Parts: sequence; C-alpha cells; structure tokens
Amino acid sequence: MFKKINISIIGVTGFTGIELIRLLVNHPYVKLKYLVSKTHGEHSKDYGQKISDVWPHLKNICDLDLTDMDVQKVAEESDVVFLALPHHESQKIVPIIINKTKIIDLSADFRLHDKSLYAQYYDHEHDYAEGLSQFIYGLPELHKEKIVSAQNIANPGCFAITAELAILPLKGCIEHVSLFAITGSSGAGKKPQDETHHSIRNHNVTSYKIGVHQHIPEIIQELEIEKSQLTFVPTRGPFTRGIHLTAYFYFQKKFSQKKIMNLYKKTYAKAPFVRMKKNVQLADVIGSNFCDIAVHNVNGKFIIQAVIDNLVRGAAGTAIQNMNIMCGFDETLGLKPISPIFP
Repeated sequence: MFKKINISIIGVTGFTGIELIRLLVNHPYVKLKYLVSKTHGEHSKDYGQKISDVWPHLKNICDLDLTDMDVQKVAEESDVVFLALPHHESQKIVPIIINKTKIIDLSADFRLHDKSLYAQYYDHEHDYAEGLSQFIYGLPELHKEKIVSAQNIANPGCFAITAELAILPLKGCIEHVSLFAITGSSGAGKKPQDETHHSIRNHNVTSYKIGVHQHIPEIIQELEIEKSQLTFVPTRGPFTRGIHLTAYFYFQKKFSQKKIMNLYKKTYAKAPFVRMKKNVQLADVIGSNFCDIAVHNVNGKFIIQAVIDNLVRGAAGTAIQNMNIMCGFDETLGLKPISPIFP
C-alpha cells in the first residue's frame, strides 16, 4: 500500500491541464495540491475562481481553487509537478523548480537534445539549454529503464508518440518511411484560430507544415534515422479527438509477414497500453491511453496504421504513465480502468 503523493499542475486551464485532472482524480495514490493558472489566479480579474467555474464539466469532480502562487513554493510542497504550458513557457519555470520536485513537462521545451533544432522548429532560441540534458524523453515503451530513476521527464508530442509507437519495432531496418497522420481539432489547443475554427474544420480536411512540422525532429531523434529517411504529412480532420496515422515503408532488406509480426509482438510484449489489432479505428481508443496498431501486407509492401487519443495517450495519459513509473507505482494505475468511449 502506497501513501498518497501531492501533485500540482502549472498551466491547468488548457485542454491538457483539464485532461490531467480528469485522469488524476481517479488515481488511488494522488492528492491534487495546487492548480496554478496565471490567467485565473490571485492577480487576475477572475480571482477566486475554482477550476469548475472555468470548466463547468468538472463540477463536483474537482472544485479546487485556482492560484498563481509562487512556483517555487508549489514545487517544494509537491512530489510531482506537471507543466501543461505553451511552448517556450516551461523553460522559464524549470530553472526555478528543478531539483525541488519531480517535473513532467508536456510542452516541447525539453524534448530535443539539440538546442539548434529547437530554435529551427519552434522559431525561438532556448532560454535554458543547460537543462536539456537533465530531462529524459518520456516514451515508456522505449525508455522505461531510464524513466524509473528520472527526476525530470519531457513528455512526447502527440504526432511523435503515434509515429514512434507505429515504427519502433522496425527501428534500424528502415530505408525510408512516409507518414500520413490526421488529427482532431483539440490538438490545436483551446485558443481560437482561423484554420481551426469549427465552421472551417467541420466539413474539411487540410494538410499543413508538410515536411517542416515541429514533431519531425523528435521522431528522427528517437528512431535514430536521418531527416532524408522521413516524409511527414500532418493533416487536420473534422473531429475533436484522436490521431489516425498510416506509415508506408521501404526497408533495407526484405521481410516476411511473420517476421514483421514477431518484431511487433516482441517489442510490445510488456507494453500494457499497446494493442495489436487486425484493423484500427479511432472509436476504439478515444478517451483511453491505448495505442492500437495494425500491420498490413499489400503485395509484399508493408503499411502500418496506429491510432491514439491525442489528449490522453498523446499527452496527459502518457504523462501519468510516466509519473507512475517514476514514483514506483504500477504504470497502469489510474489509467487502465479508463476504457475507451465507444461508440
């Protein structure tokens, strides 16, 4: 039996922040300590609000007050702090709280080992580059042994984690891989934008950032391939949650269907949130931490498909899976009971 640990979330009012709350309130060994929001805290016009005032669906589920108290005090009184902040913002907070608590950062600020790549893909010089080496990339299926003893985790991006899970068993065998991935509107965050407006997106499919998407360097880094070996077409879909990814492969040598399937079964034999399926569909994973993967052999050429919920497996769910591993809990704790929302 474990005693409860104190968990705080900085940047709690965005989509990933409230998804963390949805999942953490079901965790048997978690006590939510502080919910930090600069836009709704003591120094804002909305002072005195609870998280359920901002997001009414949380009424009687989580009614904690929002605060913008000093982040150092938050860290000192918390066992784990989740940073659910926009890109560029976590690197301002981390120098203040590092070594005072365990950190799980859901932004991109500490995912890349090379600070020049961060500047290239995020149009912003890294303000705390010396901290990059202190973070472990939080893909449990690849780095679980490192996560066990980690103090700081950089949670993967949603496209990146889908691609990495789809491709990981074939690492080292790839000549070239082309990815087509379609994502839901929640991946764009809660701030309204012209290209993500419902009236445009509802009846539409459009690709964007072809070949230059910010998750490309993550995929290259973790799969240890060159940029020339990857083509990526990210696409916006007319739905709220989920990523549906299709990967087309050219291999360095010829593989049989049996060999490919054995690679996937071996890689994910102890991965509780990866499920091999004959076919995949978003409806089988939405609301859950599962990644479903299917292998297709078309005239001797292999096509791999993978689906996740971008807010759960692509963000908050993986973050909590990492927390469980860091804190010595079973990695499925608080996550396995959250079944997909079907239909």
